[in-house]
Amino acid sequence: MRSYDINYLDAAATNLGTMFEYMTSLEYDPIISWSLFTNSYVSKEIEKGNPQFLVGHSALDLVNLVFKSNAELEVKPFLNPSKYYWAGWIIAHYQNIRNISFYNLNNLLPINVILDKYDTLHEADISKFFSFADKYIINHKTETNLKKIRTASNLSQSMLAKKANVSIRNIQMYEQRQNNINKAQIDILLRLSKALSCNIEDLLEDINEIRND
Repeated sequence: MRSYDINYLDAAATNLGTMFEYMTSLEYDPIISWSLFTNSYVSKEIEKGNPQFLVGHSALDLVNLVFKSNAELEVKPFLNPSKYYWAGWIIAHYQNIRNISFYNLNNLLPINVILDKYDTLHEADISKFFSFADKYIINHKTETNLKKIRTASNLSQSMLAKKANVSIRNIQMYEQRQNNINKAQIDILLRLSKALSCNIEDLLEDINEIRND
């Protein structure tokens, strides 16, 4: 389920990218600026699909709203968008399709990480960024579902290995995400789920888990 109507997305993404470009052209620190945006009511209104914040306000309006300012801002038009425009634009698309709040998204996938991917991804198909973002977020979650369920069951890795007849090395690799549990053999998943009294689906890593409640 998208965060808001896709018909608004192109305009909203352009506006958000332009907002971020303007912030940096005004010599505001990009990381602090983006953090202020993700913590602001402006980001919440965009997430809710408020048309005024998607397309009604100009990019300069958004800058002032984020910084709680009424200043007459003077910015130079840009012909060649920088990495800051791209970052704002691509995040708008990702936020919409994954329906993750901007605040949570910035915690899971920091803006500096996105900016660092500009050279390799800004000319690629948008799906390439989505794949990168999904993988990064999953790999940087604090704990795997397997570890959460195992610790909640008061089992050590060695105890679970013995109970499920699965090698402790396999369990370690899954919990460290060095191996993808979603691609584990079905018999391993069955033994783990039985030993932990849970469903197989509970052990799998799902990008949907990070969406807003």
